[in-house]
Amino acid sequence: MISLRPFDDFAAMEVIRHLDPFDQLEAEATRGARSSHLAIWADWRAMQGATVKSWVVNTGAGTPFALVALGHTGQGGVAQAAMLARDHRRFRRELVAVAVAIRTNMPGLCDDLGIHRIEARAWAGHPRASTFLRLVGFQHETDMPGFGPDGTETFRQFAYVAGAVPDLEIE
Repeated sequence: MISLRPFDDFAAMEVIRHLDPFDQLEAEATRGARSSHLAIWADWRAMQGATVKSWVVNTGAGTPFALVALGHTGQGGVAQAAMLARDHRRFRRELVAVAVAIRTNMPGLCDDLGIHRIEARAWAGHPRASTFLRLVGFQHETDMPGFGPDGTETFRQFAYVAGAVPDLEIE
């Protein structure tokens, strides 16, 4: 139903050119300004040198629909995760498959890479990002206000800790 391929400039551009509207808003909240697909693509391209792993997720037919990356944080055994996707309604089944794949494979991947903690942030205004993170095994740690150019944006901090039993309660 889905396949993972290493990051590729052209496939990544296909995803970012057609981002889900809330993923676009989250990317802009992260950057602190309205952003074109070119600026968001440039951010993803620039971070490739600092990734542990980076993938383009494709449908069974080969259509790129999501980007997933694990980046270095500078702390031993700790990584940061990021994901952007195309229209969440159109690719709903594929995104469910991504969630299942992450939840299933994250423990083994962490073992293989020597990662004990993966951190992820979700823009509080995104209606699905926090739920997705909880479903794949991340625990909510705290809400962090003060982001954005005027300090009015809040991001939610999540973490996956290897060996911890995730709480599947959804708010």
